[in-house]
Amino acid sequence: MLMPTAIRVRVAHPEPLVHRGIVATLDADSRFHVDEQCPVTVDQAVDPAAGTGPSHVLVTDLPFGVSAALNGGAATPAVLVLSHLDGELSIRGALQRGVKGYVTHECQPEQLVDAVMALARGQRYLQGSVGQRLADTMAQDLPTPREVDVLRLVATGLCNKAIAAELNIGCGTVKTHVKSLLNKLGASTRTAAADIAKRRGLLDPVTAGLGPLPTDNAPPRRTGPVKHLHGSGHALA
Repeated sequence: MLMPTAIRVRVAHPEPLVHRGIVATLDADSRFHVDEQCPVTVDQAVDPAAGTGPSHVLVTDLPFGVSAALNGGAATPAVLVLSHLDGELSIRGALQRGVKGYVTHECQPEQLVDAVMALARGQRYLQGSVGQRLADTMAQDLPTPREVDVLRLVATGLCNKAIAAELNIGCGTVKTHVKSLLNKLGASTRTAAADIAKRRGLLDPVTAGLGPLPTDNAPPRRTGPVKHLHGSGHALA
């Protein structure tokens, strides 16, 4: 019989093996009631009437998680992303868009449990390595989505004229974007900028469109205390 206090978790990860691993890990903990029906749309994932009822936490991947956080209603469960991507654009872009927790495929089972528990309590959670990456880059300006478009083409070796034609913008605009990119990345050449971007995960394919939101639309920063969980992750109040 389901305990009234059980935390309802909906798992909707598109990678079957990862999906099964998440379900198996959470099913082994009596504090959770796991809905393992894998929705195929965001609406199904956040629909309170889907599965076994309203969920406290939704565990999914980066693209699905961002869509759920942006498009869900007031009853949307807290979104926990489990992704192989740990680049700063992925992390910061997801958090800006309403994702409450972020762990990678390298997380330990206890970190996944800690993350779900934190989100169910209304906290945020970042896996230790994710939190460190975020802290290391908070003082750095992220490229805008358009600058990332330019950066991807710079990384392929295209000249400004070719980039302008590809993006249907003026050559002068491309030069402005390239100058801004060199400044933001602290690079002296286009090649160096591409190398830095790859190391920082700025060119990961699924991060397209995850650049910083306009300042007027950005959610307010949370400044609550940080609690250390097993030394491997952080739950942010």
